[in-house]
Amino acid sequence: MHTLFFLVAVCSCVAITGCTLAKLQQESGQMETRIDQKEQDLRQLENRQTVLLAERQKLLSELDNKQMTLSELNTGLDRLRKENARLQVDNERQQKEKQRAEADIQKFQAEISRLNSDDRLPDKVKRERIESLKKQIKTYLQLMLTQ
Repeated sequence: MHTLFFLVAVCSCVAITGCTLAKLQQESGQMETRIDQKEQDLRQLENRQTVLLAERQKLLSELDNKQMTLSELNTGLDRLRKENARLQVDNERQQKEKQRAEADIQKFQAEISRLNSDDRLPDKVKRERIESLKKQIKTYLQLMLTQ
């Protein structure tokens, strides 16, 4: 009788251990799948950030290397705005940075629109304001590149 009880106890322990090991293997496989997905998400986010950085650098280079019209400047800001919108954020700080960048770009675009539609300004004053706006945008982009 004691031998039977001992055998049942040993078999139960072996069965419980086997079930536990199977459950651990299943959880391990699920964790590996989640890790792979998170790594893929991270690569996509890094790629988007790289594209956004490249777009900032491209606009900065264009500001440095050529005389841009207001339309070209607005187009460059629009490209930057679209890349910023594509950027995914993971926390509140990143969300605030994204929203601040969107607001800053909108402010620049509003100024471009005002300059485009203001026919009362003399050409010289308009060119000076455009150059001032370009400098502001350049400073803004340089600041964004350092963050």
